[in-house]
Parts: sequence; C-alpha cells; structure tokens
Amino acid sequence: TPSFLFTWWLGYYLWFSSMYYQCLAFFPATYNVLLNRARKKTVLLLKITIGLMLLNAAILVAAWFLMKDAPQHKQGSFPWQKDGENGAADSWNIGILSFYLFGPFWALYFVIGAATAFLYDAYRPLERHNARIWGWIADSCTVIILAFSLAHIFQGRTTYKTNPEIEMYMRPGEANQWTDTASVNRIWDAGYARMFCPLTTLWVFALSTGQGFSAKFLAQKFLSETLAPNAYNCFLFHQMVAQWYFAATRPGQFWNWWQYRKTMYWFSPQPCPVEWYEYPLVVGLVVSWSRLMINLEPYLSKAFNYISSLVSKSEEEEEEDTEQVLKGIIEGMTGIEPELDYTLEECGLASIGVPALVTLLNKNFSKGKRQVTVVAADLVSAKTIADMVDIVDSARELADAQGV
Repeated sequence: TPSFLFTWWLGYYLWFSSMYYQCLAFFPATYNVLLNRARKKTVLLLKITIGLMLLNAAILVAAWFLMKDAPQHKQGSFPWQKDGENGAADSWNIGILSFYLFGPFWALYFVIGAATAFLYDAYRPLERHNARIWGWIADSCTVIILAFSLAHIFQGRTTYKTNPEIEMYMRPGEANQWTDTASVNRIWDAGYARMFCPLTTLWVFALSTGQGFSAKFLAQKFLSETLAPNAYNCFLFHQMVAQWYFAATRPGQFWNWWQYRKTMYWFSPQPCPVEWYEYPLVVGLVVSWSRLMINLEPYLSKAFNYISSLVSKSEEEEEEDTEQVLKGIIEGMTGIEPELDYTLEECGLASIGVPALVTLLNKNFSKGKRQVTVVAADLVSAKTIADMVDIVDSARELADAQGV
C-alpha cells in the first residue's frame, strides 16, 4: 500500500481487482479452517462472526480518533509546497490514504461473509417453523437502509462553491471541512460506511431465506438475471460513459474531472455534473454499454486466441478430459478439490469468480483453429460441477462441428 506514491492514479482502479485476488488467496485457508473447526457449530460461528464485527468496529473507531485532528493544507496552497503546516499535512494524508488502502482491513469483510455463510448452513433458518420472521428482519433492514440513505440526501449538497454554509448534521465537524486534501472527510466516509457491516450482514443473511417483500422484489428476473450480471462492468465504465454523455450533450464543455482542482487528492471522482432528470438516462447508457461489453467479450477473446494460435503455430494437442481440466482450474483458483456434486458456492466461485473461470476454460480448451466459447451466463445457470462439465462439452462439440 505505501508504494502508491510510485503509481499512477489508474492503479486505484486496479486496487479493486487486487482486493478480489487477495480474497481468492485467503479463501482456501479461511474455508478449510471454518470447515474443519466450525462447521455445523452454530454458537461458535455466531461468536466468530460477532467477534470479527467487534474487531472491525475497534479498528474504525481507533483510526478515526487517531486521524480526525490531522492538520489540513492551507486554503489556496498546493501539495508540493513543503513549508510549515503543509509538510505535516502531506505526511498525515499519506498515512490516512495508506490506512484506507490497507488490504487486510478490507479482507476482514470477506472473512465475515464466509463465517456468515457457514452460520447459515449450520442454522438453516428456512427449515425452521418461524422462517417468516426472517422476512420481517430483511424488510426492517431495508427500511433502515433506505431511511439512512434519504437522511443523507435531504441534508443537501455542498461544495466549495455550492452552499458551503450548509451544516451536514450527519457528519462530525472534523469531517465537514472544505480544505484542499479533505483527507479527514474521506476517512470519515470510509469508516462510517464500514460501520454498517453488522446491518448489511444481517440483511444478506435474512434475504437469503427468500422471505419478505425485499427478497421477492430483488429476486425478480429482470434484476437478478438481466441487470445483475452487468454490475462489475458498470463499475468499470460508469465514469467514462458519463463523460462521453456530457461531451455529447454539451458541446465545447467537455467534462474532464482530471483538469479541475479536486476536493481531495484521492481516487473516486466527483459526480458527473448533469441535471437530476438526466440521471436515469445516464444509468441506462452505462448499463447498455456494460451489456454490450459482456456480449462482445467472447468474440474478442475468440479473435485474440485465434491470432495467438497463428503466431505460436502450436501443434494440436491430445484431447483432454473436461472433468479433470475443470477440476484442476477450480483447484488452482480456490485451493479446493471439487467433486462433481459441488455447487459454485461450495467452490467459492459464485459472483465475480465466474468470469475468471470462463476465461481460463476458453483458454484451456481452445486449441489451434478450434476456438471454444463458453459464456458466463451458461455457467451461472449450472447447479453443480457436473452441469458445468456438460456445458463445456457442448461448447467443445459445437466448436468441432463449426470447424473453427
């Protein structure tokens, strides 16, 4: 983390991916410990989960009280001016940013999620006679989250130039200052959001039962099957698409966040300055572009693999057994030796692990002129590893039949 001084700002987007791979690295050990020492032990798992949440709270509270009085840059000064107070402010900003980016503090939530998953398996709330209670809990959590969100929105919007006198009643005074770096503002934003971990963990646990209005609403096919697969690409492309939209609708006023002075010298840009009624259109464009990238990716991968095969001119290799190759890839990604009756969740490959698996499958089974194309949507529909083997075999047969 301290090496951020030697990287360009793009590295902060790569940081999100590095956190994902960090969790993959932690997963085998975490899974094995929970499986061998805590499986089916409801009380122990509950203690582990609560203990980790208390550790999270202790880290955040300690960080806030240590950093909340950090010196600020003088109004109108620049970070390269190393005289007096500015030198101290630079050092504090480096320390605060290093804390924010420190990987293990974020991996803590991954471990909490893993422990909660084992807790769900041990307690099995849906199989109990009072299962409907979890619907009420899920809906209550939804109401609380919405209430906090609306409270923040109704505080108003304040910047250097827009309503700087507004008192943000949900922020402490130390995190409500318009100074050059605003590092204390940012550490409050991060810590405050992460303090909601107990609420969001309980929410996900309750939603997993499928009980209540919240679970039924979120389970709609349009949300869970049409929009949900676009989530990661929406994160990757939302700023770029927003800037394109601004440039197209406001000729001569291209919005480039990098050319203006920032409220803080960290990553995460300011919102795209469009009118409120344009928001649905911008969101729709971001989702559409994300979907387009998902649809194009298999063809681009196919083209790159084909070019690679022409360059390498490798000889056709002996056919490999799909089951063994698939098991080997999964074991290499997660450290778990899967069986054919394992589900994706049991292998640790749910959610964003599937795209990586798709890439490795296509790379391993595409040989010479035969380019196998397995898509993420097909793998997500598979219930077990055996189903995935059938999907890959079908893709290989299709590639052979097409003579590609």
